[in-house]
Amino acid sequence: MKIIDLSLELDNDCMTCGTPWHEQVNIRALGKLSQVGRNTSTIKLGSHSGTHIDAPLHFFDNTYGVDKLNLNVLCGQVQVVNFTRFQQGTCVGIEDIKKIDISERMIFRFDWHKKWKSKDYYSDFPYFTIDAAKYLVENGLKLIALDTPSPDSGSNINELGENDSPVHKLLLSNDVIIAEYLTNTDKLDERSNMQIVALPLKIEGVDGSPARIIVMEE
Repeated sequence: MKIIDLSLELDNDCMTCGTPWHEQVNIRALGKLSQVGRNTSTIKLGSHSGTHIDAPLHFFDNTYGVDKLNLNVLCGQVQVVNFTRFQQGTCVGIEDIKKIDISERMIFRFDWHKKWKSKDYYSDFPYFTIDAAKYLVENGLKLIALDTPSPDSGSNINELGENDSPVHKLLLSNDVIIAEYLTNTDKLDERSNMQIVALPLKIEGVDGSPARIIVMEE
């Protein structure tokens, strides 16, 4: 069995979505072997730093966080869809989705991770129309994993009101788990039988969490 790590490395240069209120990653020594007999670190980051998982609490109060996500959805058989033809400034529409089989767990590969830590990473990344997202939900999707920053258009992220992240809201309100900021999707063999393991930290009542996400290929 081959294991492919789809997780970005968290470091002090980790990019965030660029909003002034988003916590920057800060990793530093807390205790040193020479001083206290052991090496320990302090890690400060936002709940949506690097490769991470969104829970419904991300956009809806009085729902649930990452500690309540269904592990049976986060682990199991996964389908990989090669959407690398969708590049900067393009969107995935319902007619594109109707051409593929829908399964419970899906990884959409755009190869956008290759732009990580470049000025283009947050610029016009491929996204899903609301009709495409509805079709996925109606046909049984429970976990969507992406190598882009979001299933939404970058132009309507962080807009207050109903225009803010409509695809996020549609998916999360239907208990579809969202995993974002994957890497190494170009290393996946779409012809293989694959299992995904996507585990957030078990933090009580939190809207999202960095995650170690792997795929096991047979």
